[in-house]
Amino acid sequence: MRGKRTADGSALTHRMANLKSPNAPDTRERILDAALALFNAAGAHAVTTRHVAAELGISPGNLYYYFGNKEEIVLGLYDRLEAQLLATIAPLPGPARSFDEVLAYLDRIFGHLWEFRFFYRDLNTLLQEVPGLKDRYRQLFEATQANARRIFASMVEAGWLEATPAELDVLATNAWILMSHWFMHWQVTARRRTIQSSDINDGIRHLVALFSPRLKPAQRRQLQRFLGRRR
Repeated sequence: MRGKRTADGSALTHRMANLKSPNAPDTRERILDAALALFNAAGAHAVTTRHVAAELGISPGNLYYYFGNKEEIVLGLYDRLEAQLLATIAPLPGPARSFDEVLAYLDRIFGHLWEFRFFYRDLNTLLQEVPGLKDRYRQLFEATQANARRIFASMVEAGWLEATPAELDVLATNAWILMSHWFMHWQVTARRRTIQSSDINDGIRHLVALFSPRLKPAQRRQLQRFLGRRR
């Protein structure tokens, strides 16, 4: 695994050198950082605990002091994923002041997906193989869907979006399905294993297609300008 380059072209060995520096975070966090980089580069299925230990220059026994197996590492990374996603899709603390605040969600959401792309790319396999993960993922879906619905509802209240309460429920669910399965869909239809950062732009365009027909003309034009800057 040493020297392998990720799909976005950055050197994996450079990342690992930073993790080994004197100012690196504590060992547990270093293990999670290294595992995330390796999982994203090769897929969790192709990485063992020995790979992670070797990249950090620590013994397998040292790693096992913090994580008994690879599944525990995945759960440790899921703690990060869960906290970040809930913060990313947290409703605004009050009425939305501008449509730009709504558009900012799009960049943050797909930035999150890129950071944890191994998880969304191999979602079905991980849910089957990692004990306890399926229940936690179900709870995350429920919390995220509720947050997404509140965001869409705030757009209705601001006069930017037209939708009934029942339509908001469907919209929030469909947004979650597209967001969480986008990389897996792209990987299958593009017939390649690797996910590229440019794939995020395609995901954003498909996500906004769910609600753009319901936007008022001014907000639809603003959304088109936003998408045009991402081409």
